[in-house]
Amino acid sequence: MRPIVLTILDGWGYSTNTSGNAIASAETPVLDEIFQNYPSMLLQASGPAVGMTYGEPGNSEVGHLTIGAGRIIFQYLTRINKAINNGDFLKNPSLEEAFHHIETNSSTVHIVGLLTSGAVHAHFDHLVALIKSAQERKVPYKIHLFTDGRDSGLKEAGEILKKLSDQIGGLEHLATVIGRDFAMDRNNNWGKTEIAFNLLTQGVGTTSEDIFKTLEEYYNQDIRDGGIPATRMVSKGGSPVETLVKDGDAIVFFNFREDSMHQIIQVFTDETFDKFPRKLPDNLYLASMTRYIDLPAGGPILHVLFPPPPVDHCLSEILSINGKKHFHIAETEKYAHATFFFNGLRNAPYENETDFFIESLENPIEHPEMRAMDIANKVSAELDRDGYDLYVINIANGDILAHLGNLESATQGVRAVDTALGVIKEKVLEKDGIMIITSDHGNVESMIYKNTGAQETKHDDNPVPFYLVANEYKHQRTTEETTKSLGQANGLLSDVAPTILELLEIKVPVEMTGTSLLSVLKPELLQERY
Repeated sequence: MRPIVLTILDGWGYSTNTSGNAIASAETPVLDEIFQNYPSMLLQASGPAVGMTYGEPGNSEVGHLTIGAGRIIFQYLTRINKAINNGDFLKNPSLEEAFHHIETNSSTVHIVGLLTSGAVHAHFDHLVALIKSAQERKVPYKIHLFTDGRDSGLKEAGEILKKLSDQIGGLEHLATVIGRDFAMDRNNNWGKTEIAFNLLTQGVGTTSEDIFKTLEEYYNQDIRDGGIPATRMVSKGGSPVETLVKDGDAIVFFNFREDSMHQIIQVFTDETFDKFPRKLPDNLYLASMTRYIDLPAGGPILHVLFPPPPVDHCLSEILSINGKKHFHIAETEKYAHATFFFNGLRNAPYENETDFFIESLENPIEHPEMRAMDIANKVSAELDRDGYDLYVINIANGDILAHLGNLESATQGVRAVDTALGVIKEKVLEKDGIMIITSDHGNVESMIYKNTGAQETKHDDNPVPFYLVANEYKHQRTTEETTKSLGQANGLLSDVAPTILELLEIKVPVEMTGTSLLSVLKPELLQERY
């Protein structure tokens, strides 16, 4: 078999602006050699090209879903926004049931999720819509917020809270605040999840009479939003207010992105949970904006406001149908992207699919190399075994380090990625395979705001690269070819899967609306194998 190696560089866009550009700042001899000697082009990875609204940056979830599905999918963000704008949100059956539950039990609905100015895991407008729904229904409600610091500014929570206060008439219903590093951990750091759970259900944490003053105190200690400690609101004078999740209550989790909610939801729904001691309130009504996890029949129910759309005949499914074996690998921080999202929101692997993860390191700034070389070595070893037709690789350094806002560490991380790519490329060419290098969205190439010089930790709407590497495609590119490849982004992320299927000589299913990029790159390809 001739292996195809799809390498997704997370958060790795293209920009002509070199200020705050970790890719431009780093030495990347491997990618430089690839650019000079193999076909390449740019792909659109944001806005309508990935099923988002105009001007909306892409993200890891949407990018991997679009790459694996081979089509543009109407994303959760757009679906939810549409429901809010046309009034359907207020009529959502799961939300109606939550309100009915607390009216029947004379209890409280708890609105729980990420406070953000971004649109990657949650959206500010969705939080406001839920609060206003509770206000309109005149039901008791409490607000529990996870501060961001990754898809928003590093210390932006105070500004976003002020905006929230203005839109909902004050923050008297604010119950708890905690950083996303605790509440949204996805790396099996269950001690962090325990802190968030105990805050929600027992009120364990620092107390605050004024959240704005408390945030300033944290900021003065150089605690960023992602690491805000568990904080419970109390009334003036320190008297506790009713903030806890208790028997008969309802919880509505409003994040629309699934992977970072897996752990906290498990604590509330897994009847065999044993990661830490817990005491669950009885008779809870649990609802989530999207389907975070699949639950077994007969157990707790997680009511879903917006179920996932069907994604039939994604790349992984087509490979399995055709008897092709595929190997998916990532470090834990991005494991869900290389599997669940890439596979069309499917939790279980397909037939002939092997999934492999490597534990993420605790402090990426101190270890900007992260797991790139470990992943490269594992892929190289698997290629030596000749066991798979397709390898799906996520290398996370670019996105993770860009979110942390440290340009020096991000630059070191880019160098590490380049070195790892060299290991993979050498083995692919030795095996006479084909290597595709692309990305899911931009981030690490734009880490400083051009106008202010401030740190930028959010995703951007830049295009992403697409490289096609194989022995027969190597040639000294002309200036015209390299210049053209960095011009207009003529491809889409949804074109990647059809390209792979054409290389494998497998018919592209009708559900895939993307088109193979080989025809676009054809002038640069040698014809012996095309």
